[in-house]
Amino acid sequence: MDKGRIRHVVAVGSGKGGVGKSTVTALIASELARQGHSVGILDADITGPSIPKLFGLPGPLVDRGEGIEPARSRAGLEIVSSQFMVEDEQAPVIWRGPLVTRLIQQFFGGVHWGPLDYLLLDMPPGTSDVPLTVFQTIPIDGMVFVLTPQDLAALIVKKAMNMARE
Repeated sequence: MDKGRIRHVVAVGSGKGGVGKSTVTALIASELARQGHSVGILDADITGPSIPKLFGLPGPLVDRGEGIEPARSRAGLEIVSSQFMVEDEQAPVIWRGPLVTRLIQQFFGGVHWGPLDYLLLDMPPGTSDVPLTVFQTIPIDGMVFVLTPQDLAALIVKKAMNMARE
């Protein structure tokens, strides 16, 4: 897929869940915006979205015919998340691989992004189908890995890094 009006795409990932990946994504995005950059966040953690909650955004996303219009935070960040597609924020997002793949493609190519200096991808943890779909579908310029200091976490992050390289 073409990056279009997006200058840099940076994925933020982890080997395990619960390490603060979404918080780090939100902080990086907020700091880049504070520095004057135009920034978007694609919450690619489709079944465990948390970015809207971190920014206090209720949703839903709006399709104006030219593509989905991202939600906007108070700081001007453009945000797209599967959380905006469910009515109850406590309802689980239970979708199979093909639907998740189409949604990732839609969130990147079917959203009226930008122009953006940076699009941050809040990745799901691990090396499952969703990260693989993201790596195969979206032209990523760089990656940030978030981990805790345990040996097991470092091993899993190394696996995720190897997957990102391939």
